[in-house]
Amino acid sequence: MSEKKSAHLMEVGEEFEPLEFVVTPELNQQYLYAEEDFHPRYIEESESGPPLVHPGLLLNMSNNTRSPSFYLPPGWGEIHAAEETEYLNPARVGKKFRVTWKVVETYQKRGKPWHVLDILIVDEDGVEIMRRKMTNTFASPELTS
Repeated sequence: MSEKKSAHLMEVGEEFEPLEFVVTPELNQQYLYAEEDFHPRYIEESESGPPLVHPGLLLNMSNNTRSPSFYLPPGWGEIHAAEETEYLNPARVGKKFRVTWKVVETYQKRGKPWHVLDILIVDEDGVEIMRRKMTNTFASPELTS
């Protein structure tokens, strides 16, 4: 088994391992209860099809810490600094989704590594659902002393 590369050492062009997940009615409902958002568009079918997946669920599932290959050594932490999110098409309950993450920029600022990630969610039909550009920095005891 190969060692996972620490997220803070990833370079431009490198990608985290994709994540695939299905939003079942039960998963969507659990999220709705947590958010206390019971709008019918997330629960009931409409003439457009099955209920919508709550957009917050998509945000949570697209954090790079969800990637099976995400790794940081003990004592390290990733800090979410900024993002832009664009919802392109509705996500429907019952569909399988695939999230990909690609490092598109790296730099040093105040002695810490920073990364910018392009994140994309597509459904099982190849329809683009959501696009994010996320900026993260990293902290460890060595960087804060």
